[in-house]
Amino acid sequence: MRKRLVLGGAVVAAVVFASPIAASESKTTVKVQLKEFKVLASPASAQHWFVSFAVRNTGKIRHEFVVLKTKVAPAKLPVKSGKAVEAGRVGKIGALKLKPGASRTLNLNLNAGKYVLLCNLPGHYQAGQRIGFTVT
Repeated sequence: MRKRLVLGGAVVAAVVFASPIAASESKTTVKVQLKEFKVLASPASAQHWFVSFAVRNTGKIRHEFVVLKTKVAPAKLPVKSGKAVEAGRVGKIGALKLKPGASRTLNLNLNAGKYVLLCNLPGHYQAGQRIGFTVT
């Protein structure tokens, strides 16, 4: 939108840009379900910036929700003592622990890239409790 202002006889042109999305609307909510031994996320990707993970443990045992930023494929993370290594070529961004039936929210500012969402209790990652997640 263009507006013209007249100041002391001179015409000044101003360009006003309106953002189509207000800052409060620039978030993605991802519903995550943890169960033996899966991580389900909907949607499986988000726009960069503010991502709110609404996590629910629908399993019968305690689980952990971990967000790792990595270029490594979800099933190829290095493992030590039954857990995915959270350092080196991967970076831990956030985590929650949930008892059976519990729900919690994890709010993160995420840059574009590839992530792995997983449960990193001993043996859970190796049992397949992981999924890839992309931020564009």
